[in-house]
Amino acid sequence: MLTSLATSDTAASCTVRPTRRANQAQRVVPLVIIDVIVPGTSSANGRRALHAALGDDLRLYVVTVDQQHECVTFRVEVTSRTLDDVIALLTATLDRAVLGRARATVIRHPRDY
Repeated sequence: MLTSLATSDTAASCTVRPTRRANQAQRVVPLVIIDVIVPGTSSANGRRALHAALGDDLRLYVVTVDQQHECVTFRVEVTSRTLDDVIALLTATLDRAVLGRARATVIRHPRDY
């Protein structure tokens, strides 16, 4: 059987105080993460095409360069756009790309005043 060893003095000193960060107003920004496979053996052309399609809100990672199948797999992270927007831009811009697993979530940023 468990018994409490805390007295009223120690319980009072353990109150939770909100941190400064919790008090700041935050804005929620959409984040889309999607795998994109493009033809080629160099990531340079695919990288340029993805930047042209998705703009400055793009974070791009090369996952694999498959020399045998002549394709490059990218992990694409795009902020400030919805999943529907990202898929529409990719399908309109990259005619030979294969879209893989996609996830939509949000990230929180401190609000700029």
